[in-house]
Amino acid sequence: MANEIPALTTNDLLVLGLLLDRPMHGYEILQQIRAAGVDLWLPISPAAIYYTLSKLHRWGLVLETRARGEGPERSIYHLTERGREAFLAGMENALASQEPTRFEYGLGIFLLNKLPQERALPLLEQRLEFLRRREETLAEARRQTSEDPLRCAILTYAANCTRVEREWLEGLIRHLRGETEEYRGLMLLRGDLRDFHLPELIKLIASGRHSGTLTITDGISVRTISFHQGRPVCATSRRPEGVVQDHNQVLNDIYDLFRWQEGAFTFDQRMGPQEGCLILQMSAENLILSGARWVDNWAIIQKVIPSSEVIFERQSEAPLDGGLELTPKEKQVWQALDGVRNVAEIAQACGLTEFETSKILYGLYEAGLIRPGDLDKIRLRRAFREFAELLCQATKPYRASPEDFTCEEEVNRRAANLPIRFNFSRIEDQTEPALPIDKLAEMYRRFLQIQQEVVQERFGEPLLRQLLRQTMAQVNPSLKETLRRYRLIPASL
Repeated sequence: MANEIPALTTNDLLVLGLLLDRPMHGYEILQQIRAAGVDLWLPISPAAIYYTLSKLHRWGLVLETRARGEGPERSIYHLTERGREAFLAGMENALASQEPTRFEYGLGIFLLNKLPQERALPLLEQRLEFLRRREETLAEARRQTSEDPLRCAILTYAANCTRVEREWLEGLIRHLRGETEEYRGLMLLRGDLRDFHLPELIKLIASGRHSGTLTITDGISVRTISFHQGRPVCATSRRPEGVVQDHNQVLNDIYDLFRWQEGAFTFDQRMGPQEGCLILQMSAENLILSGARWVDNWAIIQKVIPSSEVIFERQSEAPLDGGLELTPKEKQVWQALDGVRNVAEIAQACGLTEFETSKILYGLYEAGLIRPGDLDKIRLRRAFREFAELLCQATKPYRASPEDFTCEEEVNRRAANLPIRFNFSRIEDQTEPALPIDKLAEMYRRFLQIQQEVVQERFGEPLLRQLLRQTMAQVNPSLKETLRRYRLIPASL
């Protein structure tokens, strides 16, 4: 195994092949590459050459000697016999390769519909301009290399590939601009609601700022929602007895789609708003939120909220900034989310049933207002709350009376710049749910430091140490590691 030659990269093979002619130093190899125009069709940098030489020397494929010429002393690299064998084996593998030529730019095209069309087209045009310049460069290099058949063959191949890609990209751009008779646009979606959740479908259209019409049918009724740059602008509903004319009924039919668990859909960017459609004055988020209110099927809600133990946190602190219209109960539930309490606890705090709460959370989630809680952050919040409250309780026997809350009041006064406070002996944590976990831990460390300073001043350092040990012994074992990991407690504990 010690003598086994590792698989050679393209750069390895190139450097070994050039050293097969004669020994050279690194800069000479770079000059040879540039003189032969290799860098026109194979991307290789000076740093890559020196890295390759170092690697080949380590493998024993090249030998390094020092030589002084007209300038400073240089490292000269010689091909070893082992290097010659490695080169020949590598050439056999390269020439007989059955690996297809990779088209890495294809990944960008595959994901193109994730961008708005007005952003995607200028990017494609930048690529097209690059291909035109490259085609000219390769053509000129081909004319200047007329006497070397192998170099001519490589440049001809590179030029042909560039021309084919340029022609293909020109056609794609015309296609997306609607300058051909074929389908226009970045996206044509077809599927069934059994496999694609309607809110996710709407969010996909909205995030890409796509224009077109979404048509959904159960084989009997047909309903459409037209979008302009990702915003719903128009809707229609057709039943077996004819087109629905009543605007309220059209809107109800659209909201009813959110209860469908199956139905064929198509999103076609060729289709604009239908004649006589209901004009919609709402964002995609408000459409999702309104439709989610119609969902009363636990099987649908359960996809987002599998149990009452799930914990959610707010995506931001300002749900109304985007014009979202929340009901009083939705606002109540949203405000009750603290990244610590689960669905059952939120329901109890709001005076709602678990189903009512789950239904509201489903809508808030689909509208993008909340997200499942970060497990590490949940543990951190719980660990902080439990430790702070237990330490507070541990001081009670040493206070003047059970109604003495001066300790908590002093902590609140000193921590006034933090979004955390004691309400009697309970923690009120108003830290932003989206706060990065390291920033959150920093706030918690500062609050606990203040709390311990107050306890030490009131009761003395020996009692503080005793109470810290007592508190740590009472903390849930699953949270002790979190307290240590985020340095919320003294290292001695």
